[in-house]
Amino acid sequence: MKTNQHLAPPLTGLRAKRPVQIKPNGLDARLNQLAQQLGVTLKELAPLLQLSESTLHRLRHQTALSGPTAERAELLQQVIQHGLRVYADDEQALREWLRYPLGELDGRTPLQTLTTIAGFTQVNDVLGRIEHGIFY
Repeated sequence: MKTNQHLAPPLTGLRAKRPVQIKPNGLDARLNQLAQQLGVTLKELAPLLQLSESTLHRLRHQTALSGPTAERAELLQQVIQHGLRVYADDEQALREWLRYPLGELDGRTPLQTLTTIAGFTQVNDVLGRIEHGIFY
């Protein structure tokens, strides 16, 4: 019998220290909040968390995220916070930017880029350049 613990190597420096603890029914609220801040539906949120839509809906009834899903949720929250700093807490401006194709991302939108770990770094790099007034 195989265990799931050896399916993927841990991501150095990105691993959540402990599962995200949420009060009962709180995980559903957190996932909905993430979706709202990103301006996406839960169906669009699923690939950002590397989950199928049905798995995401099952998770909504749990009280904690763990492993890679918790890591991705934390990375998404970091991108949101960085974006809100750049856009002076204007959630609508951030949501519009996330859906805008960018040359720095080979014509992809930031949301399309956030489906990989490398994509999180690329999106944060672009936000950093905007923050410091460096445009291409």
